[in-house]
Amino acid sequence: MVSNSLKIGQEEVVAALKRLRRERSDDAEYKNLRKDLPKNWPL
Repeated sequence: MVSNSLKIGQEEVVAALKRLRRERSDDAEYKNLRKDLPKNWPL
């Protein structure tokens, strides 16, 4: 899916998502985008 579209491995996608969560968790836009998703999705 995402990894296929970006031509990167699943591990790289997961690492990028973890990095975004770590770096942007206090960002208002990030919080707004995440608010409707389950807390553990995808990580």
